Amino acid sequence: MKKDKISIVVPIYNVEQYINKCVTSLITQTYSNIEIILVDDGSPDDSPKIIDELSKKDNRIIVIHKKNGGVSSARNVGIEASTGEYILFVDGDDYVDNDFVQYFYDLINKSVDIDIGINYSKYSISDKKNGNDDIKVRDSKQIIVDLYAERLNVAVWNKIYRKSFLDRYNIRFDESIWFGEGMLFNIVCLQYTDNVVVGYKKVYHQVFNVNSAMRSFNLKSNLCGIRSLEIQKSLWKKNTIEIENSWEYHRRAFNFSILTGIIKIKAQKKYRDEYILCKKNLRKNIMIPLKVNIPTKKKILYIIAFISPVFAAKLSINYEKIRVKKYKQND
Repeated sequence: MKKDKISIVVPIYNVEQYINKCVTSLITQTYSNIEIILVDDGSPDDSPKIIDELSKKDNRIIVIHKKNGGVSSARNVGIEASTGEYILFVDGDDYVDNDFVQYFYDLINKSVDIDIGINYSKYSISDKKNGNDDIKVRDSKQIIVDLYAERLNVAVWNKIYRKSFLDRYNIRFDESIWFGEGMLFNIVCLQYTDNVVVGYKKVYHQVFNVNSAMRSFNLKSNLCGIRSLEIQKSLWKKNTIEIENSWEYHRRAFNFSILTGIIKIKAQKKYRDEYILCKKNLRKNIMIPLKVNIPTKKKILYIIAFISPVFAAKLSINYEKIRVKKYKQND
């Protein structure tokens, strides 16, 4: 019996150092009925030339060149071009294990009623653990809580989506959002399904790309992330007190991220208003992080941030330096 086709959408922008490894990991998948859609989002480096050359090596590779419109625009172009029954997303600076596609295919076919499969593997960029083979069907409301509480990665690259599901509800990326776009996409998806299947094996590898938007502080991006949060709340069809609390926690986490970023780049004077506002917000309602199911270390950090936001931010900056150093040593 012929297996379903799976489309893998890869937005390409400033990844010339990484794209060869990324694409090689995709063309060597044990699950062969795939199409690899590489969407060049007007990348100014040599990425466009590299992916054109890569497409000559494997007829499953489809290259699309477009004007720069952001990652949401690039992924939407990939979705529209896809012909598979399922869609996976991979970032151009990352790579995957050779059973990545097979794993997600097996995951989502756990039940005919499942439209979204999620890899729940908890790991940092420096973690080498492979997780385990557990598979569970979980309520979508609890997944929403876990997304906001940061127990589940908010990205789209650790999930598989049934294409007919996305088309049925006209779910696409909001092209006005370039930061927090993955969470917005996932929260919208979760409004239209009752259950998702969750697996715990690690098959995806994030690479520490210093040029990535996720690795460097950008105030506009963080403010975009908060705007994404507000849009998400306006689109809720499902709501519980747990979702409300977790959403409030996530907004607090953005305030902490902004404060930490401002201190890290020594821009307290440049972004004075935002600096003062974030400190003020972190000293409001200490019960929010205490109500949410997050690690004890994080609860302690937010208690410290309630007492002294600046001291807590400096602690976080020092921890991040240690984490990055550890990753570079292990890489």
